[in-house]
Amino acid sequence: ACAAASGRSRGILNKVSLAQTVVKAVKSAMSDEAFQALSKLRAVDVTFHEKSGHVQIKYLASTKELSSIVAKKAPPPKLPKPAKNDKKADASCPITEFLSRHQQNQAALFPDAKLPNNSTDNNTKKRFLTVRSIPVFESSLQPEVHELFCRYQASVHGDSNPFEDIINPSDSQTVNSSSNSDGSEYEFYQGEKHPGFLDIDTAYPHLNDSQRAKIKKSYLSFYRFLCETPLGQKKRRTSSHPSNNNNKNDDDVGGYDISIPFGTYHQQYRLSTSPNSFDGPLLAVGVVDLLPTCLSSVYAFYDPRLSTHLELGKYTALREIEWVRRAMQLRVDLHYYYLGYYIHSCQKMIYKAEYKPSELLCPVNLKWVDFEVAKRVLEERSPVRHCAPLWDESLEEEDTGADVDCDVAVAQTWTCEKPKKKRVGFDNDIDDVAIDIGAGAYVSVGHLNEEGRTLIDPIVHEFVREVGIDMCDNLVIKLA
Repeated sequence: ACAAASGRSRGILNKVSLAQTVVKAVKSAMSDEAFQALSKLRAVDVTFHEKSGHVQIKYLASTKELSSIVAKKAPPPKLPKPAKNDKKADASCPITEFLSRHQQNQAALFPDAKLPNNSTDNNTKKRFLTVRSIPVFESSLQPEVHELFCRYQASVHGDSNPFEDIINPSDSQTVNSSSNSDGSEYEFYQGEKHPGFLDIDTAYPHLNDSQRAKIKKSYLSFYRFLCETPLGQKKRRTSSHPSNNNNKNDDDVGGYDISIPFGTYHQQYRLSTSPNSFDGPLLAVGVVDLLPTCLSSVYAFYDPRLSTHLELGKYTALREIEWVRRAMQLRVDLHYYYLGYYIHSCQKMIYKAEYKPSELLCPVNLKWVDFEVAKRVLEERSPVRHCAPLWDESLEEEDTGADVDCDVAVAQTWTCEKPKKKRVGFDNDIDDVAIDIGAGAYVSVGHLNEEGRTLIDPIVHEFVREVGIDMCDNLVIKLA
């Protein structure tokens, strides 16, 4: 039910959050004796599955009670099997729905474009997921890539979608139809002849100036974020095989184009009409940097509604990992897959920890640390900010080759030593830290009397431990 509600809301409602709410309500009911007395079955435990959002409730009942319940339960009615050409059955298929929606969107964005006569029938035909690594400055010239990015950002991050009032004019809730940008930045980029910079006026000549101004502003942000790159793009090696008409190489097997040169790519995922073609609508894009020793995942965006069924974000990451595994056979220096920055307290980054085994780079010592070890260090050493050195020499393996006990090493490394005290009972190291006492007046901690220091010192110590004493020189602590 939680997953179904999430799907009907088009991803607005999170199935895991719904499941957590249901679990909380059921646990509350389990503690209510009057509620439990209404049923012959007694609920003893309730859990939920993080990936599916399904809630499982464990009941306790005697054999006699179960037999009584089963006897009273009527057999379920037999439902007729839907015919193969049943239109309702086709409409319930997420792939069919995506293809139909894509066709409607394209008709709204490009009304003068001619659609094939059998486009409706094509939506019910078998499709194949094909993936190609498109050089970034080729992908950035394709309008549908930017349109998919806007759709994803609007659904997942709440950004404004400049195409929404064009595709669904009756559903548009735009408060201000005028653009806040005068287009000067876009015109500047266009005048500078940046590679792969799309001419919005040429791509959407039928739209009015206000609509194109919104798209220009959005496209400029998209280009700066996911298209500008310091990496050079060399021409790809092509195969001399006469049957090769899809820009593929002999080393590219199973749709994994592992022979591409170094550079930045948009790995495009399309629902094509055959396994060897690349002609279908775009459903996902993975932005990657290919370097001599690694494949770095920069970003991924995809159709948010379809992803509620297929989990496209996880699929793109898993496919990139498989790409590296295959490419390692051809590229002797390629060994690693990078998922980018990790912030332990950021909910949107926690998914990166699901791919194991993995390591975190210590920001202080620039050493790679096993994620489970790093996680314990972050949570023990910096429980609020989750920012602390992750590595120390004591964590290295000794010359004897014996493995280091990580639990012991972490405990020894991060045992907090109390600051040296210059006077009994108080720490002079925080004397200069400023606090706001109200009415715009600031005082230093050292100016407080003994009673004030007893109350304030523990709070200030916790703040300094998380922020750092150097940063505190430029801050004023306001006590709520």
